[in-house]
Amino acid sequence: MRLVIPSALILILCAAATPAGAVGFDLGIAIGAQLNGDISHLDLNTDDGFSLGLELMFEIPIIKLGVGYEYGFPRDTDGAVSDIQYHLVYGIGRIHLGPVYFAVRAGYADVSAKVPDYKGSNAAISWGAGFGVRISKFKLEAMYNDFDIEVDQAGGSMPYTNYTARVIYSF
Repeated sequence: MRLVIPSALILILCAAATPAGAVGFDLGIAIGAQLNGDISHLDLNTDDGFSLGLELMFEIPIIKLGVGYEYGFPRDTDGAVSDIQYHLVYGIGRIHLGPVYFAVRAGYADVSAKVPDYKGSNAAISWGAGFGVRISKFKLEAMYNDFDIEVDQAGGSMPYTNYTARVIYSF
């Protein structure tokens, strides 16, 4: 009996730590190219940039749920805004239909940029949607991303959108 209760507690904690009884996990590193960035509030386009990220996915049949971190390297715009970069922490879900999948992610970003005459918290709610294909240990993914950056001026936010093409390697 002394071993039954601790063993049961360990099993319950393990089950609680893996969402919906996941059968395993997938750790991946993501390298992305960010294209067609747009700051619509200021009518500016950003230069193409790169991102580097890490994802931990819990494998459930057909669906994978996980968390991730992404760093967007600094990029400039065709105007006065420069050095746009971000740190993004997000939750992600992928629905697999064979090797093809659809992905949705939502998270919180700390965005920094040199923006004349704007003050803000640099906090941004972010969401993205896209699709991809899995080939062996690699995933090729295309995603639309939207960052809603909080600012102190009237309107309260400054939208920043881009498209991302990513390659994810799973360990």
